[in-house]
Amino acid sequence: MTMQVQGLESTLKALQKIQPEVKKQFFKDAKQIVKPAIDEAKGAYRSDYLSGMSRAWAPGGRSIFPWNQGSAVKGVAVATSLSKKQDAVLTIVQKDAAAAIFDIAGKSTDNRFGRALNAFNTPSRVMWRSYEQHAGAIEAEMQLSVDEVMTRVSALTKALVL
Repeated sequence: MTMQVQGLESTLKALQKIQPEVKKQFFKDAKQIVKPAIDEAKGAYRSDYLSGMSRAWAPGGRSIFPWNQGSAVKGVAVATSLSKKQDAVLTIVQKDAAAAIFDIAGKSTDNRFGRALNAFNTPSRVMWRSYEQHAGAIEAEMQLSVDEVMTRVSALTKALVL
């Protein structure tokens, strides 16, 4: 479940030019609003999963495994973007490759690794479930925050027109 607000991206871009501190405050508030979901995701990663995840694996020279709980916890973050290339202004992401693989493995491809991880839960094992636990509260608080930003922009527009 995602919340879509038409015009938020353009409103925030306008605010960047007119009142950059309002845009900064919006993102700061938004990060605080999604903090319960982030904290739950961070707490859901364990130190022990499958024994094979403790071995090094570096396809193409890029180190993905061994599994490291600390890296998985640090990898949970909030990304913000006003780029047209992005689908969302605010996204909860997992930056650690091993944790992202753990979270999604077996979702679209039936393989031995994904089936073994299903003993811990089905995909999405951590990130999406953490969001779903807090979705109602996050969406309600985000709506209030967005309404506040839109009200400020309306007031600025009226002041500029007068």
